Amino acid sequence: MKTRKLFLTGLLTLSVLAAGAFVSDIPGAAAAESAAAEPAAAEPYKSGAVVPAGKAPAVREAAKEQSLSDYYITSGKKLDQAVATLQGLPPEKTGLVPGQDYTYRMDKTLTGDYFHHVRAYIPNNSVPAGDYLIAKDNSCIFRRNLGENRTDLLEGTTEKLMEKVEIYAIYRKIPMESDTKLFIRVPGNIPYSMALTSLNENIITVGEDESGQPVLRGIARGKADVLAEVTIGDFSKSKKVNFIIMDEKDMEREENRSSGWGLPIGIGIGIGGGHHHHRHGGVVIGI
Repeated sequence: MKTRKLFLTGLLTLSVLAAGAFVSDIPGAAAAESAAAEPAAAEPYKSGAVVPAGKAPAVREAAKEQSLSDYYITSGKKLDQAVATLQGLPPEKTGLVPGQDYTYRMDKTLTGDYFHHVRAYIPNNSVPAGDYLIAKDNSCIFRRNLGENRTDLLEGTTEKLMEKVEIYAIYRKIPMESDTKLFIRVPGNIPYSMALTSLNENIITVGEDESGQPVLRGIARGKADVLAEVTIGDFSKSKKVNFIIMDEKDMEREENRSSGWGLPIGIGIGIGGGHHHHRHGGVVIGI
């Protein structure tokens, strides 16, 4: 009897051990099957790599993913603050629908060294649902209305922005009966209006070119100042820009002095007339 009891105990022990071994094998098998079922991780983009044409879409997506980390902020405190600022504005101003899920993206580099450029996207849609410029000092917020070629001031004033506006002439020396333009550099290419006034009409006049943009025409030899006034929102900035109008002899002397480099001629063909010009437009240079 004792022998039979020991034999049954041994059988029970072996059964438990075998069952334990079998059970312990199941997670390993499941993990192996799960690993086999998972797709291989996407390979990082390598510039100049040669791949089969069939893999071109995957390469394109890899390049896009890399650009997200290279050029954009997609998470973090700075982006969260910008998103909170936009969400704190009335939806009718931002165009963002309450309750709609959005993902946000911010350029790593300031636009025009002044604006945080933020875009909102509906998930799985590559077309921006909103495009915004938030001043780094939070003094103003603009919305770019996609497809309408319009930029609206949503919040704040443009006083600080106007301090960043640059007014200058590329060609200060222009031949008689030739035209030139003033250039305006505005962070983010924010639209502006500009008024030009000749302070010496005997030397230089203000007119329009064929597209209606303001031009300056030198009509006599000498020096003259032009007053440029740029307005965005409720604030304006003015600057006097000096020009030298040259005749043929002046031009020849200038060419000789510059060792053969010719004097650049003004831009465009003016229609003359007028001493004061006020117009939305002009030449914009922005970053």
